[in-house]
Amino acid sequence: MSNTPSLSCSLLAHKSLIFIISHNGTDIALIFVIGYYYLPIMDQKRTHIGIPLLAAVVLWTGYAAVEAYAFQHGAFTDLLFFGGPPNELHFRLLIIAVLFTIGVFLFRAMRKRNLALEAFRESNETLHTITAAEKDAIVMMDHQGIISFWNPAAEMIFGHAAHEAIGKDLHALLAPPRHLEQYRNGISRFRESGEGPSVGRTLELTAVRKDSTEFSLELSLSSLQLKGKWHAVGVLRDISQRKRSEEELRTHREQLEQKVAERTEELNALNDLLRKEILDRMRTEEELYRSESFLNTIFDSFHDPFSIVDREFRFVRFNDTYARTRNKLSKDLFGKKCYEVLHNRTGVCDDCVVDATFRSKDPCAKEKLMTLPDGSEAWFEISTYPIFDQQKNVSHVVEYTRDITFRKKEEEEKEELIKTLNHLSTTDSLTGLLNRRALNDKLGHEIERAGRYNNDLSLIICDVDLFKHINDTYGHTAGDRALTAVSGVLRRTLRKADILGRYGGDEFMIILPETSHAGALSLAEKVRDAVEGLELDLPGNKRTRLTLSIGVASCCMPEDNLDTLVSLADAALYRSKEAGRNKISSAKR
Repeated sequence: MSNTPSLSCSLLAHKSLIFIISHNGTDIALIFVIGYYYLPIMDQKRTHIGIPLLAAVVLWTGYAAVEAYAFQHGAFTDLLFFGGPPNELHFRLLIIAVLFTIGVFLFRAMRKRNLALEAFRESNETLHTITAAEKDAIVMMDHQGIISFWNPAAEMIFGHAAHEAIGKDLHALLAPPRHLEQYRNGISRFRESGEGPSVGRTLELTAVRKDSTEFSLELSLSSLQLKGKWHAVGVLRDISQRKRSEEELRTHREQLEQKVAERTEELNALNDLLRKEILDRMRTEEELYRSESFLNTIFDSFHDPFSIVDREFRFVRFNDTYARTRNKLSKDLFGKKCYEVLHNRTGVCDDCVVDATFRSKDPCAKEKLMTLPDGSEAWFEISTYPIFDQQKNVSHVVEYTRDITFRKKEEEEKEELIKTLNHLSTTDSLTGLLNRRALNDKLGHEIERAGRYNNDLSLIICDVDLFKHINDTYGHTAGDRALTAVSGVLRRTLRKADILGRYGGDEFMIILPETSHAGALSLAEKVRDAVEGLELDLPGNKRTRLTLSIGVASCCMPEDNLDTLVSLADAALYRSKEAGRNKISSAKR
């Protein structure tokens, strides 16, 4: 009997040890699993106790079942409701209390971990959203110069996808070869201190895109330290367009300043000449008043028409050339009012430069087409100069007339030549249609107008099917005849508002202002059908039927431009070619 308690304690200790060794890990895992799956859906204030308590109840019930059915230590209900030996019951309570305490700490740790993970996910999503929406490139470089972050804007600006850039040497990927060594020199200093000549500043640099083209960019660089290593974060903006605009503006400003200077110099010279001439005329007039004979000599020496009128517009002096030019006798002019004898009017003419000089006290000039006595017409430049009295009022006006017919003829010939050159520069010599340059100008204007007034705009690009075969087989003459015949059909088929031109080779472009996509398709079908009925005579008494492949595109959105619309139409034309030619394909923005 004395050994019974000892034996019982030994058995209890042995069973407890087995219980601890064989079940503790599983129990803790069970508590962890139950907490992992039920923690998010339970009330956060009750989670720390509720789940471990639930696990303890489950374990207690399981142990009662094992003791009752496996070890045969009593009835299940007795063991479940605190039956059995006190020592074993106390030990079970102790183990479950310990596991319950461990479970509480585990659940608290898991909850903190889940909250931290959720905060990290939210922060990561926020960062991804911000960098994805940013229009400027955001690039991160580690202390060795390796790219570790590359946002979508960087993909658009440099042409490298993120998987192509991340992990690559930043300077080797983006720096022009001539600047590569210079850009790398700052890495060693940055690696040690996170400082450098570019950190904390905004700089303008030159970079290279994926297609090897160089462009200007603006760099704002910052440094940060991660795990004891310095990293650099750069915000890069493509400023190539801005640089081009600044250069164009500077060039225009310089040209304008040069033209202003030239015009100012010309005006100053002209003013000096005019002032000198006026002074000379005034001095001459003073001498004329002193000497009648000298005055007559001076008047007779002028080969150009010359006259003087007083404030009543009466002729007081004139030379023979003036009278002959006006087809009048001297007696018909002297002392008569100019507007009565010359123009049969009762008042001053509306555009009279003599009257203008009387009113302004300044010299005036105008050009006038006059009929000569022989019936021919000639251009004259009429210049007027004031003569002042002692009170500085205009007492007389000198009218000097110069024949400028030859100069006007030269100007007209020059204008005609300019018109001819403009026509040649915008017209295709073979078809007489607009050429590529003129078409691009017209299309750019129509896109701008459609965007401004929210109008429809469509574009048709078509080319002659098998044109190369005709050219190579029957010669360029046959090819030229084919292009001429097609251009003639297009002229007759299109509307007056449509703009037709030869875009290049065998391609024709048709610009359709204020035309919807459906209207453009209808017109394209009309054009295709008209050309399909056209037959071309070829050498050797052969004939061939011509057809067109057509691409149709419509716009406009505010961001659309000439390249966008032409690319859409070209892509549609290519699909027509792939579909077997003599087809119409379309694209719409």
